[in-house]
This record gives sequence, structure tokens and C-alpha cells, in this order.
Amino acid sequence: MDDTEEMAATPYAEAIGPLPVLRDTTTHVPAWERETSRMGVADSAAHALFRGVDPISPGTIFAKQMDRLPHALVPSLADLSSSITVVRRRREVGYFRRFSSFSEAFHDPVPATPSALELVLPPPYLLPPDGEEPPAPYLTKARDARQGLTGYLVGWHQGEYSSCPLALRGQYYVKEPQWWPDYEVPYGVMAEPPLVLTYAREELRRGDPAAWSVFRAEWAVSTAVALLQAYDERRVVLLYPPRLRDWIRSVGATNIAADARGEPDDQVEGKLLALLRLLDELPHTSAFVERLTNRAPNRRDRAGWVSVILEVGREGSRALVDEDLAPYELPYSTAVTEARLAVPNPWGAAVARRRHLVRFPGGGDIPPSSAYEPVPPVSAPPEPRPPTLVPPRRGDNADRSQRVPRRIVAADALEHGDVPDHRFDALHHLPPRGVALGLANFLGVDADELERYPAGYLVSALCHLVVDVSQGVLSWCRTVPEEGSTDLEGLLNLVGRRALRDAFTRSLPRVREGAEDRRRRWSEVGDGYPEGPPSRRARLEEYPSGWGR
Repeated sequence: MDDTEEMAATPYAEAIGPLPVLRDTTTHVPAWERETSRMGVADSAAHALFRGVDPISPGTIFAKQMDRLPHALVPSLADLSSSITVVRRRREVGYFRRFSSFSEAFHDPVPATPSALELVLPPPYLLPPDGEEPPAPYLTKARDARQGLTGYLVGWHQGEYSSCPLALRGQYYVKEPQWWPDYEVPYGVMAEPPLVLTYAREELRRGDPAAWSVFRAEWAVSTAVALLQAYDERRVVLLYPPRLRDWIRSVGATNIAADARGEPDDQVEGKLLALLRLLDELPHTSAFVERLTNRAPNRRDRAGWVSVILEVGREGSRALVDEDLAPYELPYSTAVTEARLAVPNPWGAAVARRRHLVRFPGGGDIPPSSAYEPVPPVSAPPEPRPPTLVPPRRGDNADRSQRVPRRIVAADALEHGDVPDHRFDALHHLPPRGVALGLANFLGVDADELERYPAGYLVSALCHLVVDVSQGVLSWCRTVPEEGSTDLEGLLNLVGRRALRDAFTRSLPRVREGAEDRRRRWSEVGDGYPEGPPSRRARLEEYPSGWGR
């Protein structure tokens, strides 16, 4: 900001007169008369908006906007915009003059991605509070005005937006572009709308390529600043969509973190890059959003952030998740990992209680003569006993049987052939939404992917998974090496959550093929596939001509 700009920026109350008081209607008309008497503002788009929203008392609409601008300044004629007749705060003095110079030199189409060359104001962008920041409710209302494809891009100072009739909003405000949902921030993010939306609103409404180029670059900087401030103030990372993160990277973390001299701040740059890398690792699925929402159902903004902590090591800054979001496997902090180990797992306690309840082939708790002796419960340490020999397994020689340690190898495994087809067919009539969401939350997959399959297919795949895991564990028990070289990693690969999730998703196409094969076989018989429940099918088979005959 040069000296001429500083001298031209005069507080509105000193240059024009007292600001109108919104609750005192007697101040509206005098303030509006003083405003209209200013040079170069009578034919502005800002005054056309005030008169269009309320032709009878435009001073009231003017008062609604000025009520949010207690630090308003009167700009010079070179810095006077048609979209707003004042400068909102000191740091924005000279913006419109700079934008006009940029627009005159801009003759290219809008680039594919934004860059730092399209930023009108120079750095720094991470500024300390100066007492002129907009209150959070103003930013929230500006965010509420953006409602998908039916909303408008509104500045935080435009308090008159709610008074404008729906039929007239398209004449005075910037309609959301079709691509906007891919770059919108979550609810509750305190990111200021771009300055070009305030001082070049009419250019944006006309589709000026220079204005939209500046809009994208400024939005990337504003959201990056909000991302850094959210971590500094609340230790959270905001869940930005992937394309918005691409815009931030395109503008450059080095440029965003630059100081007043244009030199980058390595610490701020490393923090921004670490947060962006963590966002790349987080799942952006409906199931993950539901997992966050369930942690605080009463908070509307809970689905938009995750608690994180920043660790600085030899390889630089690294952001880690600082809250337990199981069953998702994320880069957790040391505190979360240690807390998981310290808190007893109810599932683990249930397994420990049942470890001594060994079942043998054929059922019952009496082992057959060919079974190995089971290990005592973990909670009760085994008493010292003299070494004993265990009967060899089938196919083993006597020498090897002398070295085999005692372990559980008996199991009551379920075979695929033990489950008749009609049991899987009965599952195809379950309500789909609840089954898909339940499995998605537990397995850590996207519910939208599971909803492509009928609910019966999902439950059938789950049944197949139980059978596959039981057979895999039984096979592992029979082939485990000698004591001292137990392949625990091999067992975890069989029953770990990632393995179960992969096995479940792989079994879905198998289940669908099996159901289609059964339908084809039923059609070849001639009676068609039985779409009704098994109980109804049994009566139809008993009384082919109808019910009760």
C-alpha cells in the first residue's frame, strides 16, 4: 500500500457522516441521502441492488449492509468499485485498482488450474488479527447462502441477502457454477469468500475470465489459510475435497506461506504440506463421514474435521490422527496407539473367556482319541508337568510326533456344503440400506459400493467369509511349524480386518454368479426362480394350484 492509497482511504464516518444504526430506523433515511450524494455512486451496481430489493425504503437495505461494516473506508475514485461503494477494511485498500490493472493485461482464457500469478494482492496472506476481522456468524451466513446448485456466492458483508426475494437474486448475486460443489468447504469452515467477489461482483456475473481466474486463486489461498488456522486454534484438519486440495497445491504452499518480503516460511509451508498429505490418506466416503457424525450427532460441523497432531522429525513435519476412528486404519498418533493397548478390548475379553471351551469334531467337550490335548486357558498358567507324548497325526511318523508341541488343532469347522442353497436365497429379501451401512461401518468400505448389491448378496458373502476364515484357521493350525517358530503373522493375515475386508469384497462377485446360476438352473427346470420367501415357496410346492387347496 503506497502513501496515496493510504491518504485516500478515509473512515466513512469522517468523510461522509455517521453510519446508519440498523435498529434505529430514524437514521436510515439521512444516511441514505448522504450516501447518494457522493460522487460516482448513484449509478453503481451496489445502489441498484439496494433500490431493487426495496424500492420504497432502500435506506433500510443500505443500513443492513453497513451494519456489518463498522470499519468502512471511503476509497479514491481510482479505487472505487461499482459492486460496493466502500472499502470494507484497511487491508483491502487499493484492491480494486490492482484488479483493474490485472484485468486490462489479461487476454488469455481461464487456465486449467489456478496459480500464484493470478493473485491480485501480494503476500503475506497469514496475517495476525487486527480487530477488523468479520465475526464467525457473518462467515457462517455466507456459507449458508451456498446451497449446492440452487445457491449464490455471497460476501460476508451482504447482510441484505436474506431480504432479497428469491425471484430477484439472480439479478444481483453471482450464481454458483456447476463445478462449485467439488471445491466447497465443509460446513463450519471459517474461510472468507474471495475479495474479487466483493469488489468485482458484476464482472463475475458477466463471466469475465480475468475475474474468475482471480476467484479460483484467491479461494485456494483463503481455504489454505483457514486450514492452517483451524490447526493452530483447534488442532484439527478440515476435510477438504480432493479438487480443492489440487487448487491449493497448484497455487503453491511456498507462495501461500510467504512473508511480506515474499520469502517463504519453511515452518508454515511444512505444516500446510503435512496437513494436505494427511488429507490424501483419509478416506472420503459416506461411511467415514457417518463414522465422524456418530461421534457427536448434535454437532452439524462434526463431519467436516478430524483431530490431528503435528510431529516434526528428521523427514520433516508429519500430521497424525489424534482420535480413535476404529475400525479405520489411519496414521494414528502415539497417544492413540498407546490408548488402544491400554484399554481392554471387549471382544478380546470375550475370546479369552471362551478359549477354554474347546469343541471337537462331532460336537461336545470330550476329545476323541485322535485329537491333541488342548492348551489350558490363558488366564490360568499351566502347572509344571512331566513331558508327555501326544499321539501323532495321520501321516506323521513316530519320530516327528515326539517333537510336536501341544496345541489346539481340533475344530468344528463349517463346510460350504453344509449350507443349503435355499438359505442363501432367503437372504435376498432383506431391506438393503441397513445391511449395507452396517457392513460398511464395520469393514471400512464405502456404503455406496455395497449398495450396488442386493442385501441378500451381502449377507451371503458374509456367510461365505465365515466359512473361508474357519477353514483357513483350521488349515493354519494343522500346518503351524514347531514351537519357537510359530507363524503368528500368517494367522493375522488370515483373520486381520484388512484380510477380512478384502476377502469379503472378493466374494461378492462369486455370490452374484452363484445366485444367477441358481436362477438359470431353476428356469431350466421350468418352474422359474422362486422369488418368494422359503415358507411361501413350500406351500406353493405343496399346493401348486394356489393357497389352501
